[in-house]
Amino acid sequence: MASKRIPWFDNIKGLLIFMVVFGHSIEIYRDWDGNTIPLYLYNAIYTFHMPLFIIISGYFYRPNKFKRTVQLFAVFLIWQLINGVLSKLINDQEMITLHSDSRVLDLLQPYWTMWFLLGIIVWGMITPYVTKLRFPLITAIALAIWVSYVNDVTTWFSLRKLVNFYPYFLIGYLLAEKNVLKALAAHSKTWKMPGKWVSAAVLIGFLGFMVIFTNHNWDTAITFMRDSYSHFEWSFVKGALIQIAIYGGVTVLSIAIMLLTSQDKQLVLFNKLGIYSIFIYLIHSSIVRVYRGLLPDQVAEHPVALIAVAALFALFTCWLITRKFIIGLFKPLVEPKMDWLLRNEQKPQPSSLKNKEFVS
Repeated sequence: MASKRIPWFDNIKGLLIFMVVFGHSIEIYRDWDGNTIPLYLYNAIYTFHMPLFIIISGYFYRPNKFKRTVQLFAVFLIWQLINGVLSKLINDQEMITLHSDSRVLDLLQPYWTMWFLLGIIVWGMITPYVTKLRFPLITAIALAIWVSYVNDVTTWFSLRKLVNFYPYFLIGYLLAEKNVLKALAAHSKTWKMPGKWVSAAVLIGFLGFMVIFTNHNWDTAITFMRDSYSHFEWSFVKGALIQIAIYGGVTVLSIAIMLLTSQDKQLVLFNKLGIYSIFIYLIHSSIVRVYRGLLPDQVAEHPVALIAVAALFALFTCWLITRKFIIGLFKPLVEPKMDWLLRNEQKPQPSSLKNKEFVS
């Protein structure tokens, strides 16, 4: 029997996946002269949208899901190849090759958005072991700080990003394990409850802070978690303190956004986007590549026009991908059947104790 969906989390994922597509639609134009508002929106979105996605993934993580891990890895390989072909055709980027001079493991160097899917696979595999440690979250953050301090970290496997974003996955897992989110949600169902007002204050404070962040031209790359401290000219201590502050601040912000989202009612359009968020995540990047090639400079140069067109494009793209025909067409590539690859192991039947004598 299929598990019952929870409208609250589908609403959240729907809002987030729209932000993903919208953010990618303004990404390459954010630094153009006069595009301060698109830059502000981009900075705000990129501060929390992937951490919150990862927190939700950790929240619903359950160990011993080997079949799901195999399926996700198959999806990763399929879409790595698809992205490779489309990147070559649209952007003339070098494709992954398997000729004698290439590294076969280049296949595990994710194209653009594919790092997130690879992260879900890796985090799911290591979490059962990490959670056996006495202080799993502290250990994960310490490792992330070390990886961020070291300059020479391979781009293969998006290693720095996978290590740096892993604490959010653990935070999500612990929020479920300790029933923290459920307790907070119980006090945030309506505006008559304090949780809603505290969450609103957190969000307003964040939006105000992002005005300062953008006006001071602070580097957006801080939110990408893919560069070392030396890239920002930080000492080890300064970088570590900033990174810890980011983990804490973004976690509080993410919880606030969740508590502000409708828990019981399905949000029009966005709930359905949340249900099919993985389809949108995998398919939209190729559509965005085409959009970037076709968008006139006259639109990109005007911030209001750029925001309006990008928002309409993001809504239309999300809506289009969630059509029944598109879902049916791409389902074998997004949710492939992997039973043919796995052994059907039957659980051993307990032996009968009838007619057996025990000698003490």
